[in-house]
Amino acid sequence: MVHFHRRDFLAYAGALGASGLVLGNRAFAAAEADSLARQAVAAGQTEVIVGGSTGAYVDRVKKIFYDPFTEATGIKVTNVGGGYGEKLAKIKAMTEVGNVEWDVLTLSVDSLIETNRKYFRDLGATCEETPNVAADGIAGACLRYGAIFDIGAGVLAYDTDAFVGKPKPSSWADFWNVKDYPGPRSLPDAGTPWWNLIAALTADGVPPDQLFPLDVDRAFKKLDEIKSEVTVWWRSGDQSQQMFRSGEVVMAMLFAGRAKSLQHEGLPLGISWNNAPLDASFWGVLKDAQRPLAGLALINFVYSRPEAHVEYITESQSATGLKTALDLIDPAVARELPTYPATWDTIVKIDSDWLSANQDAVLQRWSAWLAG
Repeated sequence: MVHFHRRDFLAYAGALGASGLVLGNRAFAAAEADSLARQAVAAGQTEVIVGGSTGAYVDRVKKIFYDPFTEATGIKVTNVGGGYGEKLAKIKAMTEVGNVEWDVLTLSVDSLIETNRKYFRDLGATCEETPNVAADGIAGACLRYGAIFDIGAGVLAYDTDAFVGKPKPSSWADFWNVKDYPGPRSLPDAGTPWWNLIAALTADGVPPDQLFPLDVDRAFKKLDEIKSEVTVWWRSGDQSQQMFRSGEVVMAMLFAGRAKSLQHEGLPLGISWNNAPLDASFWGVLKDAQRPLAGLALINFVYSRPEAHVEYITESQSATGLKTALDLIDPAVARELPTYPATWDTIVKIDSDWLSANQDAVLQRWSAWLAG
């Protein structure tokens, strides 16, 4: 029999209610997670296989989400880890031979282009099949073919010691302003050149709400202006951190999590979220999954546990897509997350339809420009 530990949930809910928080959505979320899990078990779907990640990341997700899901529902979670490219290649191969072994797949949101959407179950325009995502997700959490989970951005990071006595750099226009903010720069060469195009167009005065469709010619013209100042085109998160530790650069676009880690190391690093390109992963149920109800139940369960998201956010220094988790976080910490409402409005969300139509051409042009 499926058991959701409702007594424990209600005890937790009562404690929050005493502090004045609204719990209606959370009680609904628990009931919905319970219902989907019951349906899965009734259909004999007592395992869900996730094409997930590896290392410390999956260990954290297992502890905070997978194990509690299994304890509450009886549905076992098996993680099969790998890189995004590796997992995409595997799911394509499995689909071609008609033997899809995985039920849930995690990828970057930039991967959800038209040619890849066909591998995922359509959850509905508002994710009706995972109602907790629709009810308690942040704006944009529902991607129709999946739900956003881990959230960061390509932030503007800078060495605060390099700009003493000056206003803090706060925009991509400041990144391009080598007169007032001199020093070597760095930008990513990590497979997402549209991030650099977004920064260039923003620096050139394009309003955030008018970025898409990206004016590629204008963006590369603007990149021409800064190219000689970029001394490192980083290709990995480790490299991007090391260049600040060694003092190679004074300003860069960095993964937010990497920048925050440097701050925790004690480096004098400032961060601006202003018009930072969205960097996020999503969880989607595969279209040809053998255990689709179990996959839906897992995603819905994840979106019914705000206290678990707080634990995840605290340990990972990344945000998640559950807006109710922000109610439980210290306000000072919440303000440093990309999902904080005022910040979330400034994060640039990638237009997946534009990316579907232009990704290959932009990648080719980027490689040629960088080599030229």
